[in-house]
Amino acid sequence: MRTCDLAETDVGLAGFGAEGRATRSALRRAGHRRRLVVLDDAAPREGETLEWLSGAPAIEALASLGVVVASPGLPPHHPVLVEACRRGIPVTTATNLFLAEMAAAGRPVVGITGSKGKSTTSTLLHRALEAGGRPAALVGNIGAPALDQVEDILARGAVAVMETSSYQAHHVERGPDLVVLLDLFPEHVPWHGSVETYYQAKLRLARTQPENATTIWNGASAELRAREPFGPARHVAYATPAGFHFEAGIFRRGAQKLFDDSRVRLRGLHNRVNACAVLAACEALSVEPSAVETALDDFEGLPHRLEPLGEMGGLSWINDAISTAPESAAAALEAFSGMARALIAGGHDRGLDFAPLARAIARHGIRHVALIPDTGARIAEALRSERVAGVVVRECADLAEAVSWMAREAPRGSTVLFSPASPSYGSFRNFEERGDTFRRLVHSLPEPR
Repeated sequence: MRTCDLAETDVGLAGFGAEGRATRSALRRAGHRRRLVVLDDAAPREGETLEWLSGAPAIEALASLGVVVASPGLPPHHPVLVEACRRGIPVTTATNLFLAEMAAAGRPVVGITGSKGKSTTSTLLHRALEAGGRPAALVGNIGAPALDQVEDILARGAVAVMETSSYQAHHVERGPDLVVLLDLFPEHVPWHGSVETYYQAKLRLARTQPENATTIWNGASAELRAREPFGPARHVAYATPAGFHFEAGIFRRGAQKLFDDSRVRLRGLHNRVNACAVLAACEALSVEPSAVETALDDFEGLPHRLEPLGEMGGLSWINDAISTAPESAAAALEAFSGMARALIAGGHDRGLDFAPLARAIARHGIRHVALIPDTGARIAEALRSERVAGVVVRECADLAEAVSWMAREAPRGSTVLFSPASPSYGSFRNFEERGDTFRRLVHSLPEPR
């Protein structure tokens, strides 16, 4: 289904965030002439002219609609989506409309998904393609909404690099030409209903690919290995001895040495594994490994992802506010192993297991831990259960208290890592606001006397 196919169809936009607004614009460009109504529980923005319904009137409006375009913010159990499915009304998404436009034009799309590392991997691939002489566009969960970029992609003959969240992947009808699967661990369980349903949403990108497509996947991921093969496309594993992998400071393809990591600015083994995914994707797109080396040389990383904030109060501070799971915080500790001696963690409680984080704290020699609600108490309990010794633990009321305490207690000259291992919900709108708040608190610290 393409946007031009909806020109004579009454359409409901279930949710009206960035993708909903992009869908409206795309429909207008395609000559849509019928009813267009927003079905959204939130109040309309000031000055919004579209018909806007919520609650019972939104459900009633389904009787006259031919298609519902669902926002990635609406879970499958939302009443509007449940009722649309019950009535047999087609439910699609902006992601599906974009993929259909690209398929019709014969333009390649690289769909990148996984529990963490999507933004960094997508950005690195985008830079590598450009360095290799292939025009590229960064769309999806990072960058501009994909539907807003259709004309630019077609005009430039670009490769679309599409970071894809589990919310966006959940409804995918036809997977992209090239799918990159990173690691999997539990995330977004309330939205999906269970860990396995979340995993299957991620894997849907590959499950719905055509046979002549390619699936690139992390061969070091136990969760992926347990579920392979993922779909009908050709499978290419990375992070394995036979494929692209990183070993002893060198990126390799099988036994072939490609280049070392002496000039790589990204920190952490996980980022080197993600770079191997980019190498595999570039090979599939006929771009040389040297383009990835060039991209790695000048890529410092993205904000809120192992972001150095400089030295304040006699301490070096690292902002990893993107961290929403114990596994991601453990990867951050590995990235700064031997440097970080202090950790600030905690946030919204989704019932995840913090034992992996406790073990990582012990393994990497963390000596001071400041914990914030709601998960702070559970992380402290995990440290006790894992019998982690030699760590000073402080349960704080909020992030401001945690920063203040750490500024007083952490040894001068050491590195403090903020990697929450929990979502931001409740205290902050999103991880960006959480990271910006942390940055502001750190930059306002007084110099030690």
